[in-house]
Amino acid sequence: MFNNYAQLKSAIKELHNNKESTKAQVVAISGIEGSGKRALTEKIAAALKLDGLNVAVIHTDDWESSKNVRFNVMNSPEEYYLNAYRFDEMFEDLVLPLKLFGSIKTSVDLIDAESPRKVEYNFDDIDIILIEGVYLLQDAYLDLYDYSCWVKSNFETARKRLHEQVNIEESQEALVNLFERLIKPAGQYHLYADDPIGNSKSIYIEEANVSNG
Repeated sequence: MFNNYAQLKSAIKELHNNKESTKAQVVAISGIEGSGKRALTEKIAAALKLDGLNVAVIHTDDWESSKNVRFNVMNSPEEYYLNAYRFDEMFEDLVLPLKLFGSIKTSVDLIDAESPRKVEYNFDDIDIILIEGVYLLQDAYLDLYDYSCWVKSNFETARKRLHEQVNIEESQEALVNLFERLIKPAGQYHLYADDPIGNSKSIYIEEANVSNG
């Protein structure tokens, strides 16, 4: 269990130093929506780069499904959990080739996403691949990771963090609706179905949360 990003960075660096293969190490940093995993991942990536390692950061938000699939009015929490992200495509087109060859140049188009965009990837001679996002610790993907970390948070804290992200929804009422109808129960389903806490190699709790009990 860690409560400081430097501790987690050291564990990941040690993993790299002790590896027996020349292939890049794949590290999954996961947690419920709004747990702070993106900010944590960016801090770790910056620290590893300062130590001279080549790091690729991949956000699963850049592999979200079209908004019609993600936010279909008929979606149940389980369907949202299953369909909100294109994980298979992300692993097949980006993560696994990058692990195998250490370098890749590709892109993903999110034409029909909530925020339409094109994401470019241009990685070369990568040592560590950091993947950040929800639902990563599903049983189907566990064997693809050399290391995994669960960022522990509660749903109330997560809801507050999501509210601060103005791109999630335009109004507070719409955000609360989305959170209570899909995001929170989908996260609860993930916790029940996959036991991501039990299946992670480490758990990260922010120092502020530790001091507050």
